Amino acid sequence: MAEPAEHPNDTEDLVRLVRVVRQEQGWTPAKLAEAAGVPEAEVARFEAEEIVPAEPLAMRFLAAMGRV
Repeated sequence: MAEPAEHPNDTEDLVRLVRVVRQEQGWTPAKLAEAAGVPEAEVARFEAEEIVPAEPLAMRFLAAMGRV
């Protein structure tokens, strides 16, 4: 069975959440990328809402920042 498609608003909300948490913690995109084990370009693509579905990567970023 196929997973339901992620709604564009869901992607926008996830990106906003990750960005707010990152900024609250004083993290740069480079620090988040290093902590999550992804290239910095992946953080930039995520924050530009170019990665869909965003939830798996959002959860990885939030976990790297100790938020899940």
